[in-house]
Amino acid sequence: MRKHWLNLCLVLFLTAGFNFQSVQADAGILHTYIPIGSDYRADTLQRFTQAAVQHDTNGVVDVLVIPITFATDPFNISNGERQQNLTLADTRRGQVENACNAVKRANQSCRVILAPVLVRSDAYLQSNLDLFVPEQDGMYILGGDQTIAMQVVANTPFEERMANAFNAGAVVSGNSAGAAVESLNMIGGYTGNNGPENGFQQGSVDLWLPGGSDPNRRGLIFGITNTVFDQHEFQRGRIARLINTSFTTGLLGIGADAGTATAITDESTLTDVTGATAAIVIDLQTYNATGHFAGPTNSLAIHGVTTHLIPPGGFGYDITHHRPLVDGKPLPAPTITGRSFDALHLPSGYGPLILAGDVRSDLSGSATQRFVALSGGTNARLVILTLGYARNTDAQADAKALATALGSQVTNPVQWFVVDSKANQTTVQNAIANATGVLVTAPDQSLVLNALASVPNITSAIRNRWASGKVLLADNAAAAALGQATSVDPTPTSASLEGDSSGDFLFSGVTIQPGLSWIPGVAVEPRMVMDRHWGRVYNHLYRNHALLGLGVDVNTALEFTATGAKVWGKNTVVLFDGRYATSALGTNGALSERYVLLDTYVERDSIVP
Repeated sequence: MRKHWLNLCLVLFLTAGFNFQSVQADAGILHTYIPIGSDYRADTLQRFTQAAVQHDTNGVVDVLVIPITFATDPFNISNGERQQNLTLADTRRGQVENACNAVKRANQSCRVILAPVLVRSDAYLQSNLDLFVPEQDGMYILGGDQTIAMQVVANTPFEERMANAFNAGAVVSGNSAGAAVESLNMIGGYTGNNGPENGFQQGSVDLWLPGGSDPNRRGLIFGITNTVFDQHEFQRGRIARLINTSFTTGLLGIGADAGTATAITDESTLTDVTGATAAIVIDLQTYNATGHFAGPTNSLAIHGVTTHLIPPGGFGYDITHHRPLVDGKPLPAPTITGRSFDALHLPSGYGPLILAGDVRSDLSGSATQRFVALSGGTNARLVILTLGYARNTDAQADAKALATALGSQVTNPVQWFVVDSKANQTTVQNAIANATGVLVTAPDQSLVLNALASVPNITSAIRNRWASGKVLLADNAAAAALGQATSVDPTPTSASLEGDSSGDFLFSGVTIQPGLSWIPGVAVEPRMVMDRHWGRVYNHLYRNHALLGLGVDVNTALEFTATGAKVWGKNTVVLFDGRYATSALGTNGALSERYVLLDTYVERDSIVP
């Protein structure tokens, strides 16, 4: 019903006040969008100019470079800002021109012109409208702010000229914000102070959809109608945002990563991904995904999402029929009847196991409260262990903070230990043997396995106490260590986060080792949304499709028992199921995976298909 309502609004919107031709009206003319995730890489620019070269029929490849995203105010600009922006825009124009010259045929020349349209009044100037030629071959929209762009050109003569050129076959492309405006239903960004870590939360995405009270709040009038584009997809951790948007709009989601271009023709076929990593397709229709917003942060719990990673090579996507393509051939959707999560059940007699995504910023939240309750409530005897820290002082600080927070909920003193070479192992083992609940936390997946291996007696004591029926909470990197496989790359820093999260979608970008297999059949990634560990999970599944990937976000936990698993905490658990998927590698070493299923869960949800 949501999709039909949006389509009706779109029809009414287009017929109410606009005379622009629709894409579908121009039979026989190829209509091409080339959204680029970000950056001005030669290969992605050449993918655009190659399409413009192919459109040319008169020997001159006419390309217009459009900086409508550049201004800080869509209505007013100082002379100084105008000059600064036009100088930068002309540099970008030169890069597009170089790309055109690199791919043109010997009998062609490239004419790449900058349209000085920075504020809305510029979009009415006849001199700018005259920059369009009868045989326009391409339009390239520069990166910046897509919401500024639409306030500059929506419902202006300049947008009408752009639409006429596109409907006549001119290729439209752009990077970052210039890609966002290529979909009529446009992601404007995040609302308020929200960011990638809030991507699953209701209302966190600033959607510019046609049919609203403001006729300028949309993407370009000739933008793709059956898909929503997103950009910087892996680099800036926007997969949650794209899933949220697809659920809200009912549309297919396509996200291009940084330095990566996709080519989409006639709103029907995605081909020729070019660049650094890959694109992702979010499909809610194939398995009739259902969802709702719930939990402490009103986050999206959705089941049956189909995801596809599409890197360079012989890979693509049939948008019309919702099917991935390999060497031009569609892959049918596998049957998932009888899907179950047997790996999420503990052996009989074991105590509850809680895997937390990092509770340090919510020490008294529902995840730790559940740990205390299962351990005996106010009578619980608790032991806190910190290990795998680069600095002992940090390990002590975390141990003390946890002991203080949990100590307020119990009558017995909470014992805490920093487990390193200085620890008295006998004392630690005795404390574990007397505990009704043990909490182990570690901050770094690159250090935790070695830390556990260096104290085998303590590690065995933890497992034995849990196997005897007592409660174990493994937090952050300690949770990752307990799976069948674990990624052992260092925790990203603020400086490395974007590069790491893009690089994780390359096969070479993630190092995976066997975990302790205390919970076989799963791979756990803590701090899932916060630290953008999406690519790490896809890498797990590429190496072993039989695993279930569990992304546990901060201040969130999964409780395992013999009967299954349940979520506690503020945010989401994301389950990745690659058991029905097929995979390969792109020509750039990026992952190609088709039919990885994705489900999300919020507090008190049971983990079931």
